[in-house]
Amino acid sequence: MPAQNTAKDENNTPVSQQAARVCVVGAGPSGLTTTKTLLAAGLNVDCYDMSPHIGGHWVIENPNGKSSAYRSLRTNTTKRMSRFSDFDMPADWPEFPTYDYVRTWLEAYVDAFGFRQNISTNTDVVSARPETDGGWQVTLEHDGCRSKVFYDAVVAASGSYWDQQLPTWPGHFDGTIFHAQDYLDPSAPHETKGKNVIIVGVGNTGCELACEIARADAENVYLSARSGTWIMPKTIDGVPAAEGVPMNHPTDDIPLELQRMPQDERELLLENLATQKIKETYGERMKQFEELGLPAAPDRPLLKRPTMSQDLLEHLEKGDLRAMPAIAELHGDHVAFENGETIKAEIIIAATGYKLSYPYLSADIADTRQNDLTLFCGIVPPERKDLFFVGVSRPSGAFWPVAEAQAKFVAALLTGAYTLPNQDELDQRSRPVLNRAAMSPGLYGFALREELARGTHHREGA
Repeated sequence: MPAQNTAKDENNTPVSQQAARVCVVGAGPSGLTTTKTLLAAGLNVDCYDMSPHIGGHWVIENPNGKSSAYRSLRTNTTKRMSRFSDFDMPADWPEFPTYDYVRTWLEAYVDAFGFRQNISTNTDVVSARPETDGGWQVTLEHDGCRSKVFYDAVVAASGSYWDQQLPTWPGHFDGTIFHAQDYLDPSAPHETKGKNVIIVGVGNTGCELACEIARADAENVYLSARSGTWIMPKTIDGVPAAEGVPMNHPTDDIPLELQRMPQDERELLLENLATQKIKETYGERMKQFEELGLPAAPDRPLLKRPTMSQDLLEHLEKGDLRAMPAIAELHGDHVAFENGETIKAEIIIAATGYKLSYPYLSADIADTRQNDLTLFCGIVPPERKDLFFVGVSRPSGAFWPVAEAQAKFVAALLTGAYTLPNQDELDQRSRPVLNRAAMSPGLYGFALREELARGTHHREGA
């Protein structure tokens, strides 16, 4: 049995409990906030990461080979939107911090709350297998040696931006094709100066790389898009475009009229209001993108997570960047597009996203064949009560505070402060977390607090 431990609740009242042993996989932002939150709840926590460094995606040239950071990378969400509830970014930092600022902030977070000793780096979680009578047997590998450790629960916080989704096209290409995860700058890993370069994908990364390479004296730069998305600027007249947008952090207050509505209704209402506002604000801008060759954006702007790009429109208008449809076929040193046009190219960069992968979990436990997971409250697989996914979401704001809110939910469940509903309700209320409209962080945070209150009342009345 786990050792007796004394934790404290939100009112700093000691709570006697049997402290579960929890394995947290990943020491990126999601894994770090989970480790800190579970430790604060009095649980016994070990966090593992295969890298020698903490920070995950925000460690450039990470020795684990899984980082997608490049030299010009910065956040797409403001400091306020990105902060943890109890740990701000310094006021004198840039509004959209670069990768090195983020890494510094995460290191400071670990030291401020004193949990570095709970993190084992250079340690790969090879597998996590459920035991017949409960709990998990976790196989670890460190310096070539394997060991097995028992845990009561596992938190999968290993990120969703590391397993490359690389398309294939008919034909053959004489030049270089690589995924955006391997990109560092216009000269690494391959020199783009004087070359004809095609970037595939109009997400945040694709648009940023296309603009950067266009500024770096490539011969021609093409941005290939299979489907459209809403493209919004980070700032308007020097002010962050998201400034003043309500409910963009999970801790934000929710208007009383929304609190009184069922969850699905308030989410739909907010999406409709956001759709109207986005169309009014950016509708004419999107027409310009379409006239310049990008596919039409979806009628529902939040159906795909909008792209944030400050400079794309300017580069398309200048002509040093050209929009193209999807690639149809490769012809040696030329590429044919679906509109019938063929162009010469030396480099193709696929900014085509990532597969959702949990190699340490069996496929029957983490079925990601649809590049998604079906979870209760975006966290709990309905068939398991001792496995949790933290950091898998499609917010209209920042990921990290959403992960923190999820970690608080896990802490309440593992300490017994919250009780899950019965199996029928779990099955009925579980739903996909990625293949859906982008969610409001504020509404999601409120929904988790609402569920925790419901589960607490159920427990008290049991």
